[in-house]
Amino acid sequence: IIEASENHTLSFFVGAGVSSLSGAPSWKKLIQEICKQIDYTVKEDYSSDENLRIPQIFYHSIDQDKDKYYKFMDEQLGRKEFSTNPVHRELLSFNPVSFITTNFDDLLETAAIENCQSFISVACDNEDYLNYSENFKLIETLLKSIFSMNTVVFVGYGLNDYNIKLVLNWAKSLLKDQFNKPIFIYTDNNPLSDA
Repeated sequence: IIEASENHTLSFFVGAGVSSLSGAPSWKKLIQEICKQIDYTVKEDYSSDENLRIPQIFYHSIDQDKDKYYKFMDEQLGRKEFSTNPVHRELLSFNPVSFITTNFDDLLETAAIENCQSFISVACDNEDYLNYSENFKLIETLLKSIFSMNTVVFVGYGLNDYNIKLVLNWAKSLLKDQFNKPIFIYTDNNPLSDA
């Protein structure tokens, strides 16, 4: 990581776990609230497939009305200002060339401004995760480019997160023999099973 930082080839892929340290709801909490909206069983844990399918069902249940969708998200995020946290500042201290995130908040951008750093934001607000690769070829190409040229560190994601699996499969198929096997740092208090 230090070498990639020094060589200007470091990127961070930032998940909801980092934003939750600032008080933002976790992805699981958002899924549970969506389940209440669509009369889907509220559970303690959801499969990777459900984590994508449930928001998609909700989006289609409101006839893909972005105003309704954003109103719901605003209500869930509490329309409150979340403050950046030490993890944001620590990530910036590595001087990465880019950040990738699936988060709805703007905490990374805010942290960069607070740290007198600047990044170009490339955003996509469409919720159609199931057809993402087909609908967003340019963003997919950008991601593949970042993965082929940089050391990418995932922060704030669970090991079963669909985004990690998807992106790692992209990188593995693209880079073949040059693909660096990922290293995970597990920080949960529960023991990790062999599986």
